[in-house]
Parts: sequence; structure tokens; C-alpha cells
Amino acid sequence: MTNQPIPPARASTLEMERIRYDPEWEIPTNYPPRKPDNPLLAKIKSFVPRKPLPASSTSTLPTHHGVNNNNIDSKETSLPPSTSHSANATTQPPTTPPKQSLLDRYLPPEKRYLGRLTRRAFLLLLLAILFVVILALGLGLGLGLKARKNNSVPLPWSDAGKGVQKGELTYYNPSAGAGACGRQYTDNDSVVAVSHALFDAGLDASGGTKNSNENVLCGRKIRVWEEGGKGKVEVTVVDRCTGCGVRDLDLSDGVFGRVTGQGQGRGRVEGRWEWV
Repeated sequence: MTNQPIPPARASTLEMERIRYDPEWEIPTNYPPRKPDNPLLAKIKSFVPRKPLPASSTSTLPTHHGVNNNNIDSKETSLPPSTSHSANATTQPPTTPPKQSLLDRYLPPEKRYLGRLTRRAFLLLLLAILFVVILALGLGLGLGLKARKNNSVPLPWSDAGKGVQKGELTYYNPSAGAGACGRQYTDNDSVVAVSHALFDAGLDASGGTKNSNENVLCGRKIRVWEEGGKGKVEVTVVDRCTGCGVRDLDLSDGVFGRVTGQGQGRGRVEGRWEWV
């Protein structure tokens, strides 16, 4: 049996009925008009910056018929590099070095001082030395002023204590209690209380003791008389007068009467005195 070609099957009537053709009057030809863009939105879009396209290191050219891309690449690569591009790539804005402080300029932190000291330890050492120097100057100045003050006080061994001293003479009652030298006397005893400045200066000269009974002035003799008078009386230092001037003397009641000749009624009188 020979192979004969099979004729194509004809579409059945049912399948033909399924094919439907739209008439021309059903095909829409008038489309609705397009709405115009919002002008405000268009302005906003014009101000929005667009991102640049990523630049590729190598650009590929499309292959055209009859064009050799290899020749184009060789010509492009043979061109000299752009001088402006290379200058922009290598040239950078000058950078200003940070300003150093005055301490870092003269005392760098990385340097060692005196062999092995860091800057912090070196500065602490300088501060300690400066403190000791200031303390020594303060003590020396204080002692100098004190010595100068004592030189103006009429101590028996000082230049200010030599010769006749001038001051006011007053009186008090030694019997009221023990004096600064630690003993009590009667009102008729030949005793005297010197000024607090003179008594304290004598205490400072007594080897640094704070006990007033050990004052070197206790028991010292003074010759006193009234200014213009002739009667002179020797008295002994036994007390300290807080309200007297530097060269004033506070005599016992009996001595004041013998020196002035009139007793308590005279109050204060000008007098003279000297160390014996």
C-alpha cells in the first residue's frame, strides 16, 4: 500500500460558526482626548535634578555592517590623554596645618625633659619649685617686716631703746591681781607695766616661748620722771599694759604720786624714762 498524502481536514460547520468578525461600526476609532499635564507639577519636575548616568570605564560601540570596531578602538586609544583632566586629578587644594598652642610649641608633648620626665611630670616639678620659692619669699618678707617693726620698739638692746624715751605716764593698781610676769604686788610697790607692743616684742626675743612669765623684760629696771620734773624713781617691769602706746608707762598708784607729786588727780602726764 503506497503512502498517499492526507488532505487537510476541513473545519467543521460548528468551528466556522465560532469565528466572529466584528463589523466596522463596532471598532472604536475616536479615543478620548489626553488630559494635559499639570503646569505646577511640570515646573516642579524641571527643578528636580536628574541623576547622571553611571559612566562606564569602557564603552562598547554597536556593531554595524561594514564597520570595523577594532579600528575605531585603536584610533581612540592612540589619542593623547587630556591634559586638563590629568591636571584636575592630580591637583588638590592646599591644606593648612593645624595651629599649635603656645605650650605645644615650646614644650612638645612627645619630648622627654630632664632625661626621662614627661611633659606633665616636668610641669608639676616646675609648679612645686615655684611654690617653694613663693613660700620662702613670703616668710622672708614677713620676718623682715617683723624685724623692722621690732627695731622701732624701744627694747633695751636695740638702737631704738638707747637714750631717753618720751611717753605718757598713767597709773593702775597692781594689787588687783597677778601681772603678766606671774606675780602680784601692792599699790605702793615700785612696779610698772610697759606697753603691749614692747612686752610682746620682748616675748618674741625670749627664744620663741609663749609663756609671758619667761619674758626677758620681766624684772628689768626703768628710771622714770615727769617732763620738767626733778624727782626720778626706779621701777621694775612686772606687767603688760594693753591700752598704752609703744613708749607709754603705767605706774603703780604709789609711784605715780611720787613722780607727779599730786597723785591720782592729775590723770595723764607727759614723762621721760630710760632703761637702767
